[in-house]
Amino acid sequence: MHILFVTDNFPPETNAPASRTYEHVREWVEVGEQVTVLTCAPNFPFGKVYQGYRNALLQTETMDGIKVYRVWTYMAANQGFFRRTLDFVSFMVTAVLGSFRIQSPDVVVATSPQFFAGLGGYIISKLKRRPFVFEVRDLWPESIEVVGLMRKGPLVRLLDGLTRYLYRHCDRLVAVGEGYKAQIQAKYHVPESKLAVIPNGVLFEHFSRQGRRDQYREELGWGNRFVVVYVGTHGMGQKLETLLEAAQYIADQNILFTFVGHGAEKEKLIRLKDQKDLQNCVFYPVQPKEQVPRFYEGADACIVALRKSELFKGNYPSKMFEALSMACPVILSGEGRSAEILMASGGGLVVPPETPEALAEQVLYLREHPAEAAAMGERGRHYVQIHYSRRVWAQRYLGLLRRVTSGVNPITGGAPRSRRAR
Repeated sequence: MHILFVTDNFPPETNAPASRTYEHVREWVEVGEQVTVLTCAPNFPFGKVYQGYRNALLQTETMDGIKVYRVWTYMAANQGFFRRTLDFVSFMVTAVLGSFRIQSPDVVVATSPQFFAGLGGYIISKLKRRPFVFEVRDLWPESIEVVGLMRKGPLVRLLDGLTRYLYRHCDRLVAVGEGYKAQIQAKYHVPESKLAVIPNGVLFEHFSRQGRRDQYREELGWGNRFVVVYVGTHGMGQKLETLLEAAQYIADQNILFTFVGHGAEKEKLIRLKDQKDLQNCVFYPVQPKEQVPRFYEGADACIVALRKSELFKGNYPSKMFEALSMACPVILSGEGRSAEILMASGGGLVVPPETPEALAEQVLYLREHPAEAAAMGERGRHYVQIHYSRRVWAQRYLGLLRRVTSGVNPITGGAPRSRRAR
């Protein structure tokens, strides 16, 4: 089977969409499938082409057996609505044009959170007369409304209409969690037979302790402080001001809050940290993927944060699975499905979103109860190894694609429904 996967994030980029796609398609190649990825030159999050690449009309490479086609895009940093939208739309257009160089896929898969990548994938599937599978990693246009990037109006209605059309006319929808699946069904009335859930997960060979905790702490200059780490996007959906406010509550407790990553809100957060004169907060740049585990292993706890919103109750933050796999106890500032998973794992503590005082109290609790924190870490590690192996879920995803291309309903296993019925 030849799988064409359309995504605007792919290694050497290291964000969650790039990692998820790469880890899935590499697994498919390892079991003998042919995979072509249609993407752009790596530039996330700064909108600058990585060393060794060009923003050319079309360039190709082979990465771990994956054929990668990279098309030109208008590049913009991960901030600012208008320029990012131009970035997204340009990728949709050039991906469609670039697809003419790709021969005979059996199925076309496209992934959000960049909605226009999904629309481009759909157009490509129509041009090539092949089934289309849309992977929904974020809900558009709801997500951009919630964070205040857009207000309800003609443009939001247009995006909502396009989303509805795409959901209706794709052959299958793959949601990253039961929460997203339920939200899609509630708003768009997508039938159960058309939806599958392939959650985020973790590669245990990459996120596992190496017995170098003291070494990492010395290299990072953390000393004997109790360290809580946040790793990931510094964006509007995370509401990281909550962490700075929590740090302010316990500024005299020899506790260090560390922030690793980048995003549209990072500069604002650094300014806020300086205004508050928070000596117990430190910001690190985006790290190469192989360097991320040392932050989890060196830290005493990890914080995962989400904005307070009905929309984010369906989130499955990939960083939570990474921290649990590293036996790092998690404090979740959130609610909904992610909170249910964390509580089921026994791997951490949950506080309501945007409640800095409660967050500070739980940080103090873990510091004062190291044996319980260590036990949480071990329970969490064991839980994700059983339920959230990226390799296991990649194989289930592949099984779904095989059934799509064979004409069998990939959810029920029965005969496919007609195009009219969909």
